[in-house]
Amino acid sequence: MRDRWTRMLDEVDHQRVELARVAGELDRLTAQASTPDRLVSVTVGSRGLVRDIDIRPAALRHYRADQLSSTIVELATRADLELHDQRERLLRTVSELGPTYSDVRRSHDEAPTRRDEVPR
Repeated sequence: MRDRWTRMLDEVDHQRVELARVAGELDRLTAQASTPDRLVSVTVGSRGLVRDIDIRPAALRHYRADQLSSTIVELATRADLELHDQRERLLRTVSELGPTYSDVRRSHDEAPTRRDEVPR
């Protein structure tokens, strides 16, 4: 029983290390989308939040305000979609780590208790 708990605690330590690694990768993950003329570009982070918008001065002459705003939204959406597969791959690696709550609960339920001890 002691070995089982030791293994489980080792697995939890491994989980912590792996979660920290994935969190770091997610923090660095970005994608950029630009208009074909490169006058407007949007950079999005792994959480779908806009990290940067670059609007060249010529864009203000080329796009009307309503066109510019819809272009920015479209570029942010496109950049976020580019990140989807990378995000899923990273998150899948940590979702498959053990032990799960069920594993811990099962080990706890199997552990002998004072009630299980036979009086001598």
